[in-house]
Amino acid sequence: SQRTLLAEHEERIHQLEMERRRLHNDIQELRGNIRVFCRVRPLLPEERERQRGLPHLHFPPQDARSLSQVGRERRAELRYDFSFDRVFPPGASQQEIFQEIQLLVQVCAQISISPG
Repeated sequence: SQRTLLAEHEERIHQLEMERRRLHNDIQELRGNIRVFCRVRPLLPEERERQRGLPHLHFPPQDARSLSQVGRERRAELRYDFSFDRVFPPGASQQEIFQEIQLLVQVCAQISISPG
């Protein structure tokens, strides 16, 4: 009787896990299967001296999906605007980045170890 009950619970857990995966995949498809992230790394000490920071990059505080680059040196009037699924400025922590991508990492890990 306990073995039967255990088998039923294991089957139910398996069904729920399959449903969770299906729903997660549906969400990913609705978002778009390809997501593009941009992480601007902090400057190295020697780069800080040479470049005096990153004045040519602008991270709009109200929009975590945009990045602008203004011209440098001879072409200061040029401006390029970029859009991504998420932009991480130089001050972003590893934890902040992982929180954003952890579901994607989990799905990739599950796919790589799943049989079949």
